[in-house]
Amino acid sequence: MLHGLGLMRSGIWFLIFDLYSKRTKRQANSNLSDVYQYDSVPNTLRVQVQQILVDAIGPQFRPAPYATGAPRGHNRDAWEFIHKTLCRELGVHSLDNQQLAMENVIGFVGKADINEFLDTVEMCCTYIINLKITSEYNRKNLGITQEPDSAIDEINYRFREDCLGYQIEEGKFIRVDSQFMHQEVVKPAIHILNSEEFSGPRSEFLSAHESFRNGDYEQAIILASNSFESTLKVVCDKNRWVYQQGARATDLLRSVKSNGLWPDYLDGSFDQLIATLSSGLPKVRNNAAAHGQGAEPRSTPPYIAAYALHLAGAKIILIAEAQKNLSKA
Repeated sequence: MLHGLGLMRSGIWFLIFDLYSKRTKRQANSNLSDVYQYDSVPNTLRVQVQQILVDAIGPQFRPAPYATGAPRGHNRDAWEFIHKTLCRELGVHSLDNQQLAMENVIGFVGKADINEFLDTVEMCCTYIINLKITSEYNRKNLGITQEPDSAIDEINYRFREDCLGYQIEEGKFIRVDSQFMHQEVVKPAIHILNSEEFSGPRSEFLSAHESFRNGDYEQAIILASNSFESTLKVVCDKNRWVYQQGARATDLLRSVKSNGLWPDYLDGSFDQLIATLSSGLPKVRNNAAAHGQGAEPRSTPPYIAAYALHLAGAKIILIAEAQKNLSKA
């Protein structure tokens, strides 16, 4: 009898089997200082992702000779849209010089460099997520055999299994430098920002992670700081608390404190937290990103940007939870 880890989403199961080779690989990696790597895609992961994409988007068939009408059970339009869009964005005429759009996209997943691989998979995942609003009947007519949520969950699982440090969140790849921080800070912050009223700071927060993945660490810090400031402005607007146009984090924090975002009975030591919120992320931004480089070109190290992203996430959670508690009072 076969035994595997069953993962279910939307009533659909997919099985993950703990093969001998996987157990051996985990043991070999058990003494590494970091469980993730970010620069190369294992061949096994490429194949697994190729299979998931075909199952979740549907196949594409070559038209039969003298056939009339489009055949059922495949999704030609989706693959042609994905292929054409990627070609336009990457500045090429074809991804893999194959006859069918699906063959081009799937073949490219098998050989692209890390950034192009992530671009392609992210594009496909965006389409897969949009399929959630399509009926099961229509998905079957397109030859789709794996539900959208199940496909995204499996892609994330396969990335973790092969220690490639990216995860799909809200249709975008986010770099995972710390699994604990990702689970405890990044994902809860994205969840909090998912409501319509936080659409501005959410866009900035996700863009900060995208800049981080692309190696633009200064921009990542700026966007992370902007997201935190935007969250404060949303809270002020929600409560009709007045602030000056162009107000920065320090001014906004002074406003929410004076308007009672936190209980008055907290003792003076709580002012230390306010000081940290005021100085932490904006200081990183001002020193590392917001000013000119001067005579010598300056390079912001990735660990500073990672700290800014995690700090912004933690601050967003604190502000949003304080607002939630205030609303209940």
